[in-house]
Amino acid sequence: MKHRALPFAVLAILFAIIFIGCQKKTTEPDEMVATPTFNPESGMYATAQTVTISCATEGATIRYTTDSSEPTRTSSMYTSPLSIASTTTIKAKGFLEGWRDSATASACYTITDSVAAPFFEPPGGTFTSPQSVVIKCPTDGAIIRFTINGSEPTEESLQYTTPLNFRSSNTVKAKGFKEGWIPSATASSSYIIEQNVANPEISPQGGSFSGAQNVAITCVTGGTTIRYTTDGSEPAENSAIYTSPLYVYKTTTIKAKGFKSGWMPSASVSESYTINYTPIPMVAVSGGSFNMGDTHMNYYQDELPVHQVTVGSFNIGKYEITQAEYKSIMCSNPASDYGVSDDRPVYYVNWYAAIKYCNLRSMAEGLAPVYSISGSTDPADWGPVPDSDNAVWNSVVCLWNSCGYRLPTEAEWEYAARGAANLPDYLYSGADNINQVAWYSRNNTNLGYPSGVKPIGIKAQNGIGTHDMSGNVGEWCWDWYGYYDSGGQTDPKGPSNGTYRVVRNSGWNSMPCDCRVSERYGSEPHYKNYSRGFRLCRSIP
Repeated sequence: MKHRALPFAVLAILFAIIFIGCQKKTTEPDEMVATPTFNPESGMYATAQTVTISCATEGATIRYTTDSSEPTRTSSMYTSPLSIASTTTIKAKGFLEGWRDSATASACYTITDSVAAPFFEPPGGTFTSPQSVVIKCPTDGAIIRFTINGSEPTEESLQYTTPLNFRSSNTVKAKGFKEGWIPSATASSSYIIEQNVANPEISPQGGSFSGAQNVAITCVTGGTTIRYTTDGSEPAENSAIYTSPLYVYKTTTIKAKGFKSGWMPSASVSESYTINYTPIPMVAVSGGSFNMGDTHMNYYQDELPVHQVTVGSFNIGKYEITQAEYKSIMCSNPASDYGVSDDRPVYYVNWYAAIKYCNLRSMAEGLAPVYSISGSTDPADWGPVPDSDNAVWNSVVCLWNSCGYRLPTEAEWEYAARGAANLPDYLYSGADNINQVAWYSRNNTNLGYPSGVKPIGIKAQNGIGTHDMSGNVGEWCWDWYGYYDSGGQTDPKGPSNGTYRVVRNSGWNSMPCDCRVSERYGSEPHYKNYSRGFRLCRSIP
């Protein structure tokens, strides 16, 4: 293909087009005037409005119309605020030489009537009975909207159609709406219904009791918060809130009062509880030295080596803790199926429950508690008794110089079981004949089977006057379980930690060998069974 030059006439036309295009580009303005703005903005107003128009472009001239036409360079020039006394639409546009005209701004001002504020019948106030409240609006055709939650009424709020019935204190807010009209101002009225909360009821009634009581407080007025005191003061709105039965383990006066928002509080009610505990029979044991372990040398390795131990004087329970004694402090009896009566040893008690009992019993009798968990000796701060291994409860500290109740150490227990002497060196606590001193599997039967725990103190006592340190139930001791050291010891308290706590003696379902004074074994502190109980001990300062 051959290339040919373009004719001169064609070239001339092309140059002309390019020249004209370039000329247009260089003469068209680059910047545009800012769109004017109005103050106040468009809206519905109940009075005439003074409208200011402004433009952010310096030097721009604002032209406007009020007849809905588009502003041009010949429209009225804005020089001062416009007074709008009737519904009007203002359009405005900014102009500046050498700049592109602004976009058209528009604002509509609707000057209309406003709805009259609603009113209430009866007016707000303080009442002693429920109230039926009517809301009215003087503006015909107005729709009344209302709230009772403190918020401002809107066109989405509940519409008033029938009287509002207030049985408790309320604040109602109302507002009138009508199409094409400005909504009314918000009207508000408060109704204080001073209904009285019913007096709480305390159960059981006060009186004299032989043990701790679980005291329940109820109120028939729904939604009532019950507040109470135990220090003799009158209950107030910042007093303790009743949530569950109160554990009353010592002489106490409980006062209670009901509170409910918008209601008058109840009268204060009161019940007094006098708790008289039957003293726990204790035996004073003079300190001394003895040979601890299997002095008969024919049973278990963990009872060896026999070693000399010296213990200080102490008091120990004459009997194992009975079900009545346990219930008097803990308000419950865990025993079941294997002998249930007040005079039989308590069982199904783990080590954790035993130390809680010790502190509660001490507090009930005005004695200094011995056991401290997380810095507190009050079991109310410890939480529920664990039913599984618990590191916090395992870290319990024993305050040995406190005069309250505690579990015996393993050494104290064996010293007492031996009658505080090695001579005579009885196999069982108080005798070599087990039937004289112990309930065990062969003398505690029903149709040939062991039948359960027996009342305390029936079998013969040992040399210091304690009963059932052989047979009936095994007994928790303080110590962590471990093997004996061979050297002599003074007031040993066992290893500093471990997995098992020491149990001494075995129970009503055991063989004779398990009822010996040197018999020992370990058990997890959360474990409980049908032949495991405890007896108390106290230090002598």
